[in-house]
Amino acid sequence: MSKKLTARFVETVVPQARRVEYRDAHTRGLVLRVTPKGVKTWAVIYTRKSDGKKRRITIGTFPGFGLEQARCEAQAILAEVARGEDPANKTQLRKQFLTFEGLSAAWVERHGKPNKSLNTLYDDQLMLSHDILPAIGAMKAEEVTKRDVIEIIDEVAKRGAKYRSNRVLALTRSIFRWGSSEDLIRLDPTQGVRPRTIERPRDRVLSDEEIRRFWRALDDAPMTSAVATILRLALATGQRIGEVAGMTKAEIEFAPSHPVWTLPGKRTKNRLVTRIPLSPLATELLEAAITEAGDSSYVFPSRASDAPISAHAATRAIARARAMLGIDNFRVHDLRRTVATSMASLGINPYTISLVLDHVSVSKGTVTGAVYVRYSFDQEKRHALDTWANHLESLIR
Repeated sequence: MSKKLTARFVETVVPQARRVEYRDAHTRGLVLRVTPKGVKTWAVIYTRKSDGKKRRITIGTFPGFGLEQARCEAQAILAEVARGEDPANKTQLRKQFLTFEGLSAAWVERHGKPNKSLNTLYDDQLMLSHDILPAIGAMKAEEVTKRDVIEIIDEVAKRGAKYRSNRVLALTRSIFRWGSSEDLIRLDPTQGVRPRTIERPRDRVLSDEEIRRFWRALDDAPMTSAVATILRLALATGQRIGEVAGMTKAEIEFAPSHPVWTLPGKRTKNRLVTRIPLSPLATELLEAAITEAGDSSYVFPSRASDAPISAHAATRAIARARAMLGIDNFRVHDLRRTVATSMASLGINPYTISLVLDHVSVSKGTVTGAVYVRYSFDQEKRHALDTWANHLESLIR
């Protein structure tokens, strides 16, 4: 039924035995639905440009939306249709990701898994479960405010984890920006929120004496033999602790003269396949670890599940063993810096050191490196790692 609706009519219209829709002759597509119980609902009916299909989108109910408000909303919706958009589909998508928990789950599946390494994504999910979801997970994503975000990162900073609070902010911002770019939400409450602390690069490097003390103390430290081996391999190879902890047996090739560890792109920070030549010291450590791992496909299997040991196990072990180690201001990531600095002191050139550390800015930072150079630099990396391993063995033995 079509008629020019008036505010008086909308207010006094009498419900019928069946649901009735009144089409507004003033605003194309606007309808007022009146149910037998007297519920009055505004909607817009339009034709989708892409396929000519009729679509309906609900605006709201009367008296929450009066006639003029409904007409304004309808005109805005019809303007989107004129631009070739499908407002009803956008509304359906938003309903699917109504809560922040739903939005973050979509981010993990559609952005995190395709674009992040397993270790990085694992850390993101830890921050979500421990710090973010308990606070705003059940909230509608579009109702999360800047104050909500600030309170989350302040709580993390209060427990002394100031750098971690910056990571939590970065993750929250990434999820909201992704949701906005996918047109799942309209607002990003992280805009203008500042990190809780200014981060300064660490410069801690273990001395030769500290390296010796660290290596020898691992035997008696409060940690499993597998975690101790992970730490030793990180020092012997210069690789990231998470990449060492997640190692699989299929990644290791014990060729007689050229043993090598090949990291698949899904496990590296830069998402590129990386080859790490294995020194005799690293090979010895790996052979013992593989024997201890038994039938597991992982070199360092978890005791609790069919998965590798968590990278965080090494961090926690160092925290427990700090007093026994007697090494001040030491963190696990300092091992990589120590390897790089020691290699430099042994005459290894900076370019090769960066290749050993798998820094993409060096290997793929130019068009030449990213597109044209297909040489693996195994020979140069093997020389560097063997030189470092020989020096390391002279310290520990």
